[in-house]
Amino acid sequence: MKVTTKTRKSHYWNEDRFIIGKDFFMVIDGATPLIKSPHLNEACWMVNYIKKNISKCSGLISDRLLKLAKDGFYDLPTTKNEDNIPSASASWVEYDDTYFYAYALGDCEVTFITTDSQIVRLHSPALNRLDTIALQQMVAIAKEKNIHNLDARKYISDTLIRHRKMINKPNGYTAFTLSPTPTLTPKTMKIERKKVKTIYLYSDGFSQAYEHLCIYNSHTEMFSNELEIAEEIKKIEKASFADPYCDTYPRFKIIDDITAIKIENDLKTN
Repeated sequence: MKVTTKTRKSHYWNEDRFIIGKDFFMVIDGATPLIKSPHLNEACWMVNYIKKNISKCSGLISDRLLKLAKDGFYDLPTTKNEDNIPSASASWVEYDDTYFYAYALGDCEVTFITTDSQIVRLHSPALNRLDTIALQQMVAIAKEKNIHNLDARKYISDTLIRHRKMINKPNGYTAFTLSPTPTLTPKTMKIERKKVKTIYLYSDGFSQAYEHLCIYNSHTEMFSNELEIAEEIKKIEKASFADPYCDTYPRFKIIDDITAIKIENDLKTN
């Protein structure tokens, strides 16, 4: 298999990571806690912790993540209150001789392109649904106050906090988080290796291209042609910085961390 990776940080810190393992691929998108430490970026610490340790564990990736969620809770060098704990979206693909097994948490996604040009998307819409609610509030406040959308973000803090507290709870969204009693409920699917031409794993910074920035009108349009992920990230950069106040395309920040993996399946070996 030919594997291409690309990550782009939005600020000084990059809270995204990609991992290429012995029999798996993974993208992780960390999220800082509600109460941030003045001395540590908890999200970066956590995604680094996962990347450093996941290949040292054994078993399915879900089992490894559960172990790291528990171990990481005790190893995190900050306060252990709920509001001080980082979280993460993630998508990963494991494989054996016959199948690819895909998983998605939060707003990271997996897209398969099959040998007969079908587009198969694995994602969980729950977090995007909550973000849409918050964005609608932000836009309404900006209009009422006659200010830029991005300047109105500070007025929806209560909504964002309320949504963050819905991690792994009813009517909330699934995510990885450090805990002494962790749970994982990813979306899952499997597909025969011989039916797969290309796989894309990516964080929500990459899906901005069709979710918010209207570079593409839909997920289907974006993945209808083979993508070069570095070129797609350039398109996202250009569209994001052309709308610095998020007035044309409402979103919570000018640009997010962006990470993607492209796997071109070697059909000759399947």
